[in-house]
Amino acid sequence: MKSNLLKAKMTERGFSQRALASKMKISPTTLNLKLAGKRPFSLDEAEKICVVLGINDPLDKVKIFLP
Repeated sequence: MKSNLLKAKMTERGFSQRALASKMKISPTTLNLKLAGKRPFSLDEAEKICVVLGINDPLDKVKIFLP
């Protein structure tokens, strides 16, 4: 996962970590651990992030979530 790309999308869309965590119904601490690469995102979580942030291009999804 490339957290720098995901963080850029969050900033682009005006989402803080706290706001994104709230939309995903997870704690900000959990989101922070996942963004730091200490815990993986599940497929459902990755898809929910894409929906919330409006990431529709499959290539963007691959760039962000796959190594």
